[in-house]
Amino acid sequence: MRTAFTLAASITILSLRAQCPFDPSIQPDPVLLCPNASEVLMTQPYDSYQWYKDGQPIPGAVQQGHMVNANTDGGSSFTVECTLEGCTEMSPPVLVDGWVFLLPYVMHEGDTTYGTGPNGELLYCEGDTLLLRLMPPYDTNIQWTNGGQPIPGANGPVLAVTENGAYSVSGAPAICPNFLMQLGVTIQVAFTPVAQPVITLNGADLCASPAGISYQWYMNWQPIVGNTPCITMGGPGTYTVFVDYGLPCQLPSEPFEISTGIDDLKDPTEVMVAPNPATHTVRFAWPGSEPATWAVIDAAGRAIAWGHVKTQRTQEIDVSRWPAGTYALRTVDARRVDERPFVVQR
Repeated sequence: MRTAFTLAASITILSLRAQCPFDPSIQPDPVLLCPNASEVLMTQPYDSYQWYKDGQPIPGAVQQGHMVNANTDGGSSFTVECTLEGCTEMSPPVLVDGWVFLLPYVMHEGDTTYGTGPNGELLYCEGDTLLLRLMPPYDTNIQWTNGGQPIPGANGPVLAVTENGAYSVSGAPAICPNFLMQLGVTIQVAFTPVAQPVITLNGADLCASPAGISYQWYMNWQPIVGNTPCITMGGPGTYTVFVDYGLPCQLPSEPFEISTGIDDLKDPTEVMVAPNPATHTVRFAWPGSEPATWAVIDAAGRAIAWGHVKTQRTQEIDVSRWPAGTYALRTVDARRVDERPFVVQR
């Protein structure tokens, strides 16, 4: 009889406990924290509290609120046991979750580097532009630096680089604007001066200086036979020369006009391609006055390389791994399409 009474009493107590006239809850719900961030979990006012983490009581967590942190509590479930006027009730669980972001990284765009320096620096010709783009989700509170010093006004995702330096960047995701992350590396960039010959008049001859390895002369943008530092003028017209100095950054000369009072010659948008045939690199010079695009077309009619070309610029194309054969350099601007065949030989 005593046992039956005790069992009945226990059932009555459990029934009363399960029927408290209140239902505690935790706010906020859900909880999504930025890295390193904290949040205070709160419940309603009761007589006493005991907080639990993953089903285990948290020592000393006996207040109405309990602080959680993304680093130590992310991925855990929290509940709170609340007592009011002798009746105790457990809240539903709340999961504490957090944002996780990949490390920041930067994409390289713009002109193509011609190589890498002895210290790992990216090598460009003077006049080129390197575009550094900080990739999402880092799109807020951006600051680019050069040599560790902030660049004034450089607060967007893209930085245009035109001078030597050691560049880096920091930023945060828009959802967590206080979570600033450093790129962690510097991007070393060096710009090489461009070699450009000058045409001078020496009696009846036109001469290119300084001297170089080889010469290609043009009259009215058409190649002239001969590989000499000086040529005899062939009549009025526009003369240019490309001198190969064996350097990575080279330009043809500025046009030299020989006139006898006739109308000024127009500036055709024809392209100079050298050497032809080629084994390792092909250089092409753009004498036009408008921006253009270029593409190399193989014998099957497929574009295998392409890019943008700028006014009075020389560009090198690496053909060392291309199969031997005939190719075409196609340039397109607002006025015309020009194609120049060249041969790659082995």
